Amino acid sequence: MKPAGFFITAFLLLCCVIPAQADDTLQVSDPWIREAPPGATVLAGYLTLTNTTSAPLVIEAVSSPAFEAVEIHRSQVVDGVARMQPVSELTVPATGNISLAPGGYHLMLLRPVRPLTEGDNVILLLHRADGICVTVTAPVLRMTESSSHQH
Repeated sequence: MKPAGFFITAFLLLCCVIPAQADDTLQVSDPWIREAPPGATVLAGYLTLTNTTSAPLVIEAVSSPAFEAVEIHRSQVVDGVARMQPVSELTVPATGNISLAPGGYHLMLLRPVRPLTEGDNVILLLHRADGICVTVTAPVLRMTESSSHQH
């Protein structure tokens, strides 16, 4: 990573760490990232967001120092064909939750800055529309045909 990129990433991470410690309005559970084959440039991330307030909360972006870019996507079947579409934001309903899981909403983690394997942990920064940033640590897990992730 170039020095300027490192300092920008470090600054963004520091900006997000402090507000996340004081924020209990958005709870994050079961974060995980699917391990990809060696050389893969795209990984997928999953988690569940729970809003403890009486008003909707909006996640307008996600970033990570471990990836060059992170996008929020939604998979759905349209006319019998599975499609994946980027979405500009996620709205967590008042006193409700939204799950990012295989086959639905998920994070597309683009161009990892280093290879990631099972056992690694990745920092995800959830940028809320109200200016609060929530820091999440997500483990990288290997999924096989015989394994099933219980999130």
